[in-house]
Amino acid sequence: MKVTKKIFKFYLIIILGIFLPITFFSIGAITTDYSNFKGAYGQGGHGHNLPPSIIGDREISLNFNNPQIISATEKNVINFALVDNKTGNNIPHVTYIVSIYNQENKNAFTANLHGHDGEIKLEFLNTGLEGYNIHANYDTLAASYVSDFGSPIKIDGSIFSDPGKYRVVTEITGIDFDNTFLPEPLKYEYNIEVK
Repeated sequence: MKVTKKIFKFYLIIILGIFLPITFFSIGAITTDYSNFKGAYGQGGHGHNLPPSIIGDREISLNFNNPQIISATEKNVINFALVDNKTGNNIPHVTYIVSIYNQENKNAFTANLHGHDGEIKLEFLNTGLEGYNIHANYDTLAASYVSDFGSPIKIDGSIFSDPGKYRVVTEITGIDFDNTFLPEPLKYEYNIEVK
């Protein structure tokens, strides 16, 4: 009986000796990573606090311009790209689902878009059209609209026709190849102020 108690105490000491350092190391790593993420929030997205994501061994961020959108303007442009934080280069063949919601949280725009070089340029033409039309090629392999040789994807309609705060939801569904899809999409949300 005494031998069993001694073995049990010895076993407990070994288990605690293994798990306590792992626990403290994990807490330290989480704290350190949080401070790194906090610094990255301010850098990514040109003024938008978009957190980086991890895919495999890559830390990636959505690099989003902070557009100046005026409701009465005929043409408004939004650009974004998925960037590898280590290299600073765009990640190629990114498939996006982009949705824009107006001030009443009503969906004003949703489309599957694909950037062969990872970048998407959207040009919204304020035509007063009810709904919207997308002027771009449709790539069946990526199941998305793509631009012609780097020119913007043009959208006719009245997406940004009223001043206020619009919510943009960007989901990344695929990277690296036209038809390679992520098991779970990456999701980014940010606001655009329309004057």
